[in-house]
Amino acid sequence: MYDDLLIEIGVEELPPKNLGKLSLAFSMGLETAFKENNIDFCSVEAFATPRRLAVIVKSLAPKAPDREITIWGPPKHVAFDDTSSPTQAAKAFAKRNNLKINNLNELIQNDGNQDKLCLRELRTGTSILDLLGNCINQILLELPLEKRMRWGYVREGFVRPVRWAVVLYGDKPLNLKIFDIKSNNITRGHRFLSPERIVISSVTNYEDELFNAFVVAKIARRRQIIKDGADKLASEIGGKAVLSNQLLDEVSGLNEWPIPLIGSFDEEYLKIPHEILISVMQQHQKYFHVIGQDGHLMPYFITVSNLISKDPRQVSEGNERVIKSRLADAKFFYKNDLNQTLHGWREKLSSIIFQSEVGSLLQKTERVASLCKALAIYTGANPLLAHRAGQLSKSDLMSDVVREFDELQGVMGYYYALNDQEDPLIAQALSAYYLPKFSGDKIPSCPIAITLAIADRLDTLVAIFGVGLHPTGSKDPFALRRASLGLIRIIIEGEIDLDLQKSIDLTANELNFSGKTISRANKELVLTYILDRLNFYYKEKGFKPESYKSVLALKISNLHDIDLRIKAIEDFRHKSESIQLISANKRVNNILNKSIPHGNYINVTHFVSDKEELLFHAVQKIKPEIDEKIKLRSYSDALETLLSLYLPLDDFFENVMVNADDESVRNNRLALMTEIQELFLKVADISQMAT
Repeated sequence: MYDDLLIEIGVEELPPKNLGKLSLAFSMGLETAFKENNIDFCSVEAFATPRRLAVIVKSLAPKAPDREITIWGPPKHVAFDDTSSPTQAAKAFAKRNNLKINNLNELIQNDGNQDKLCLRELRTGTSILDLLGNCINQILLELPLEKRMRWGYVREGFVRPVRWAVVLYGDKPLNLKIFDIKSNNITRGHRFLSPERIVISSVTNYEDELFNAFVVAKIARRRQIIKDGADKLASEIGGKAVLSNQLLDEVSGLNEWPIPLIGSFDEEYLKIPHEILISVMQQHQKYFHVIGQDGHLMPYFITVSNLISKDPRQVSEGNERVIKSRLADAKFFYKNDLNQTLHGWREKLSSIIFQSEVGSLLQKTERVASLCKALAIYTGANPLLAHRAGQLSKSDLMSDVVREFDELQGVMGYYYALNDQEDPLIAQALSAYYLPKFSGDKIPSCPIAITLAIADRLDTLVAIFGVGLHPTGSKDPFALRRASLGLIRIIIEGEIDLDLQKSIDLTANELNFSGKTISRANKELVLTYILDRLNFYYKEKGFKPESYKSVLALKISNLHDIDLRIKAIEDFRHKSESIQLISANKRVNNILNKSIPHGNYINVTHFVSDKEELLFHAVQKIKPEIDEKIKLRSYSDALETLLSLYLPLDDFFENVMVNADDESVRNNRLALMTEIQELFLKVADISQMAT
């Protein structure tokens, strides 16, 4: 009889930022285990609160179905000798399967080809009781945890100490050992509102019985309660609650019985940059800020309580006292910072080491500034302003505000630059060059910010690779992967006509490691590393990997040019005629790979067939057109022109043998193939798109 299964692991408060990820991994681990063991079930439903990870498996079979297995042994002539006595091969088969040697003659069957020893037996399916004991512990050990805690006599450890465990099949508790705790049907409610133990009568009643104990078991439901409550409170004061997904997830992971409350702070604090206020509310207090209809910050916040209070206003006032103290500190830091200048802070950067072999942050800003000046010609930025932006790019790291709120680096650089009466474009660049900060984030738009963003990332990549600290799949302490993806997006989406190889060389020239230069090999590694990230970039955009590979085969290092070619290839592949041309190009490549031409000169007097003459003239006709379109980077038009070669090429291959017996004729035809190949390679190696 099928029934529902409940598994609940009760723990000390789980990390709120990772609660959703842990819940998903736990439920998927169980789902995989049941599938691998052929145990039928309908669905898996996940639950997670600060104090528990739980799943309900709907309509779970008590065991896997019994199945007949067939084990084939050695052929009859191998298993028995001339006297029909079992050989060593037969004895080994018997021992392996716990069989009596005297009965082996009875196990001969034909497999369709020959007689063999054969054992057929009925194997009982795995029961959930047998499976779950080890399975749950194994899944918990494999959860994606950065660190594990140990407690008591538990050697394996978990993210937090496990305090109870519930395993319930229908209305029957299963007694299993999970982290040295015996499972039963007793859970816990809200730590303060319902501290007594709760007996779960059946799996069906689980969510309701927790709710009666002031626990909202599903993350999504708590999330919606918080969102709806925050929206309602904000609308009552004519504002709108700003609910970032990240903070909403974190707050949902902090509360079992969420109750949104509104509070306020002195309008006087609105005179300092709003980003500071928002950081105080979000990072320090986990509050949601409120904006007015005009989009400006309002002197209100929304907090989420995990308790039912007889006087909610008292709770709000307590939070108001806390935020007042925090905001007062932030205001002090900001006012104090205004007494300094970005240029004055710059010298202090010498005390912060970027990397021991590369030098300090001050040295990094000097390199970046010089690089900005050199790159300005490609980005359209003012070289002098770009140079100044590079010099000041890290200065705000020394400010009190950024030391307290590190997520405000760049943002505060903007405000301090304006206070120092620096050019507004420089101020904008100091904030925007950190973009994009995450996948899907916007890229910088002003030329100086673009220049600074490229220079800073190039310096980091070249410097770290230059000292041999290459990132691995699991270790990337300098965030080189993020830097390269950001660089790709800025150059491609900003349409910056910049050659990466030359830029890397330029960057390397600015670096000096005790008089040593960066090796060519390390510079090549930087280029390869960046180009390898293109695969991920175009995959996210839905492009076929063959399109990317066909262009990268040309060893081009201009990302803007690569992008134009890939887009042209993507459009081209959807044309019906493209298949034939790709196939023809593949055939040309195959011929040239097997036969090395002696010379590239085509002698028309060596033409034997009118088919090769027609192909030659077709090539000569389109060559100037192709060259002109390549010069203009009209790659789609160039591919359209190449389509005209399909018919003469097809006709040629149908009627002409390239590898003719006559050496002069053969070499002439190979030279023609070479010229055609070179023509294709002016756009891409489309032969790589052949399936």
